[in-house]
Amino acid sequence: KLVRPLNEFPVLVRYNDAVSILHKTKAMKESALSQIVSSLCPYGLPTNYRGKDTFFENALTLHSSEGESYISRKEVQKGVECIDTYKIVMGKVSAEHAGEPGKDGMYRVLTASTRVIGPQEVCTHSYFIIGNYEQKEYADNLLSYLYTKFVRFLLLVTMSSINLSKSVFWVVPLQDFSHPWTDEMLYQKYGLTDEEVAFIEAGISEVGEMA
Repeated sequence: KLVRPLNEFPVLVRYNDAVSILHKTKAMKESALSQIVSSLCPYGLPTNYRGKDTFFENALTLHSSEGESYISRKEVQKGVECIDTYKIVMGKVSAEHAGEPGKDGMYRVLTASTRVIGPQEVCTHSYFIIGNYEQKEYADNLLSYLYTKFVRFLLLVTMSSINLSKSVFWVVPLQDFSHPWTDEMLYQKYGLTDEEVAFIEAGISEVGEMA
């Protein structure tokens, strides 16, 4: 039986077995991934904003919940520094819309729409963005990190609702994205025990099951 202060973290951590993992993660005193996560509505375009159906000269590709459309650059009044770079686009609602796991008892956390978008691509308020890179390689490596069970587990145990936003990434460490990341690398880096690894693996689905 674990006795712990419920105000130790900014939010109530839902699983006692997760506390030791959070302690090891925070003990490294690394910056949080939230430093490179945008606020909601990163480009100032509301959820129902739509562009033209066909591409036109110098158009930006707009990603919305209904797919892609095309807008002019002058329509973007916010986040202009993240227009001509590679970044991750992520939906603001978690994969578990009702907050419950799948039939297998496992959580995906991130939806399959979490992906790299490139220069001249923006999104509506349905999404937020993570990262801002000149080289696609860095965005790809960031995506590999976000899709690890380790990161999705950290998000799951500290989320207070079904919503994702900048605020939920306070517990996810910022890494060097000059190379890709795997769970094995992260388990080793943070010194997780076999029991802690098993706890993560038992609750988080494989990336291949996220589509």
